[in-house]
Formats: sequence, structure tokens, C-alpha cells
Amino acid sequence: MTEYRWYDLGNGRQVMRKVKEPQRARSGFAMPMIVGAFDRPVQSMADGKYYDTSRDLERTYKADGNPFGQEFVPIGNETIKAPAFTPDPKKRRNDIRQAIQDVKSGNVSPEIAAIT
Repeated sequence: MTEYRWYDLGNGRQVMRKVKEPQRARSGFAMPMIVGAFDRPVQSMADGKYYDTSRDLERTYKADGNPFGQEFVPIGNETIKAPAFTPDPKKRRNDIRQAIQDVKSGNVSPEIAAIT
């Protein structure tokens, strides 16, 4: 539904005009999305140097931009699947037995020896 309102022109006249609808925000954030330079230098994992702009940083991930001569993939939003952990009860039992033997024989690290 369109809404109209009286506006005072300041010279004693009034006019009826359509009320402008407020612009809706494009996102839930309070600020517009701006991609700019880094606020502090970022170290490249390809060559170890620090860079101020994302363009220079991304250049080091290309084969001709790093000393290794190979392509690198920056990891950020990608998901990495970790291998599923399968415990080995036999190894765990042997490790516990070995730890108990170490404590009984006095063969412990200095940190643990300070506690006991």
C-alpha cells in the first residue's frame, strides 16, 4: 500500500507527496561488504614474506610467484576431512603398562617427578 503525507514547503504552502520507502539492508551486517587491504601484513605460507594486499599474497600461491615453483591452494572456506580415528586397544593397554612400569622404576620426566 502506498502511503502519502503532507509536506510543508516553508513558504506557507503544503503539498502531498508519496512517502519514500526506506532502503532495505542487503545483509544483516551493519556495514557494507568492502574488500580492502589487510589491516596488518599477512605472512605467505608459500615464501614466508609479509604482504599488505591480497593481490600480492595470492600471487605467491601461483607456480611462477614462489621459490618452489608449484601451485598452492589457500585454505579458508574449504572443509578438510580428517581421517577417522580408530583406537587400538592392544596398543593402549601396552602404553598404560609401560607408563606404570616407568613410574614404579623411577624413570619419569622431571615435571612429573616434581609433582610426586
